[in-house]
Amino acid sequence: MRLFLLASLLAVASSVCAHGADERPATTEELITRNREIEARNLAARKCAPAIAEFEAQRMAKRDRLMRRQTPTSTAPTPHYTSIQNSTCVLHPETIEGPYYIRNEYVRTDLREAQTGVSLVLDIGVINSRTCQPFKNAFVELWASNATGLYGGYPTGQPTHVKTDTFLRGGYFTNDAGIVEITTIYPGYYQGRTAHIHAMVHNNWKSGANGTLLSGGGNVNHIGQFFFDETWNDRVYATSPYNLNRQPRTLNTQDWILWGAGTGAFINLQYLTGNSLSSGLLGYITVVVDGNANYRIQNNNSL
Repeated sequence: MRLFLLASLLAVASSVCAHGADERPATTEELITRNREIEARNLAARKCAPAIAEFEAQRMAKRDRLMRRQTPTSTAPTPHYTSIQNSTCVLHPETIEGPYYIRNEYVRTDLREAQTGVSLVLDIGVINSRTCQPFKNAFVELWASNATGLYGGYPTGQPTHVKTDTFLRGGYFTNDAGIVEITTIYPGYYQGRTAHIHAMVHNNWKSGANGTLLSGGGNVNHIGQFFFDETWNDRVYATSPYNLNRQPRTLNTQDWILWGAGTGAFINLQYLTGNSLSSGLLGYITVVVDGNANYRIQNNNSL
């Protein structure tokens, strides 16, 4: 049964194009190794399950109190979960960097620049699996495609604008509670990949004089991807400018990288205010990282 499943995964992986093809495992043995790593990280996260549940509930409750001071009680978003949910993010590091990473991106909390689309405020918590405690002063870096499936710096899939196009890239540091809030837009899809946001967690980081992160200056504790429930994808992609995307859409069930990441890689979403996409979305996710890990960045393109 296991060999049949692995063969099926490899067959699906070989059928995807562009970005997805660059990330597929080369052999069955490589896929087995990745699956073992996923399980090891899941076991580490389960050890921290009570801490993660409390961590996320506190973040939701704090935001709820803030919103109730700013909006009528009837329209203020309320915490939805008091126990561990899908936002316990445990991602494998070997498959996910992809060909569209750019080193030394800006230190900032708003990545949107002039990109249009549904605003997405991400409340990201980071926990060290070694201690089950919040991972403070970690740099959380994100990058994603725009509403029509294009990455900044790679307008044709090639790194022709890496020095000039910086949209939807960058990150910021977790506070003493292990939390960082970053604003981006809901990502578009492209051929071979469903909607996703790339994530990288750095520790012992260094910054440049020009306000950028020195990507190789510290330790990379985590490289992964965040995903979205298909019902949210459907809602967003029915709106402009997402509905101008002419690339073939890949669903969650067709994305083998999502299969490997598992349910823990999904962002818990709610409307930022009210019940309309026009106000934006709020997403919670908790990333469990090995504080002693140090993964190697593959891409040498830099800002």
